[in-house]
Amino acid sequence: MTGAALAHVVVSGLATGCIYALVALSLVIVYNATRTLNFAQGEMLMVSAFVAWSAQRAAGLPLLLAFACGVAAGGVLAYVVERVVIRRAVSATHWDVLIITLGLSLMLRAGAGMVWTNDELPFPSLFSNRPVSFGPVKIAPVSLGIIGASLVLMLALVMLFRATRFGRAMRAVAQNQNAARLMGISVERVYSGAWVLAAVVGAVGGVLFAPVTFLSTKMGLIAINGFTAAVLGGFGSMPGAVVGGMLLGVIENLAPLYLPTGIRYSVPFLVMIAILLARPRGLFGRVERRKV
Repeated sequence: MTGAALAHVVVSGLATGCIYALVALSLVIVYNATRTLNFAQGEMLMVSAFVAWSAQRAAGLPLLLAFACGVAAGGVLAYVVERVVIRRAVSATHWDVLIITLGLSLMLRAGAGMVWTNDELPFPSLFSNRPVSFGPVKIAPVSLGIIGASLVLMLALVMLFRATRFGRAMRAVAQNQNAARLMGISVERVYSGAWVLAAVVGAVGGVLFAPVTFLSTKMGLIAINGFTAAVLGGFGSMPGAVVGGMLLGVIENLAPLYLPTGIRYSVPFLVMIAILLARPRGLFGRVERRKV
């Protein structure tokens, strides 16, 4: 393989990895605030993409506005789920909430199939199909667009957590919920905000990812790769989620070049097993010490 072809594969892998990173970030945001996993994150992402598709096809809205509608719908769905379902299970164990979100994912997938379709649908893209040339290297504009949009969103998240009251409140709740309450922070409000923020991040990943593949009710399975990326980076670490997602995307794209073609879909699981065996806390994870 030539260097130009290898560069194309790596950039394509980085674009895919950025999507994994956004999904991983959405999982980590909820986990840091509530110490629970949202296994319905992938299906919420899928519903957001379907809403954007409907807004563009049925309502005839411009593409950017349709995407905004999809992202907003994801935030509204997350707010309703947190207030109506998760908030009522506040006294339940983390395992109970995990099972609730797993059941919710199945309900959302079935509901999307009834409202829209279980078939695969083409999804419009914001980017041109004509490759961009950098000397001998030709890069698909959609890859550059995904990388650029993802990096902008990640930078916005950094600014949110460091420069806003809500961001500081989320960081305080993530460190110690009881101390945050004593400081006058509404933990319940932070819970709702975390769910909405995670859904918005995931929805952006969904509308960026759908044009690369096809829009379908199976899109939510990307949450498996996002979870793997979060584990790879160190679950609970936001920088780790970003690095883990990009690494996973590149590895996944490079694997078929040196291994049998069918191995690509096993790569996330193989990477997860290898990381758990070699470094259980992940690349950026820290060991938490607890007193008994």
